[in-house]
Amino acid sequence: MNYPIVIYPCAEGGFVAEIPALCGCLAQGETLEETLEELMIVKDLWLETAQTHNQKLPSLEAEIAKIKMLSAA
Repeated sequence: MNYPIVIYPCAEGGFVAEIPALCGCLAQGETLEETLEELMIVKDLWLETAQTHNQKLPSLEAEIAKIKMLSAA
């Protein structure tokens, strides 16, 4: 699943990226490319852990609807 990603620049340099739908799924890197590569690793581990523990995954459609609602405000 391709959940929406939020990227923040860090004051000290580099970036932080997160997938808000997946609580705690975030990564940091010096470049955008490095940050996104790290985030994909973290996302895969997050999803693997959720599957192992039979956790229900957040609905992609619900997450997109949240973003649309926030951007319309």
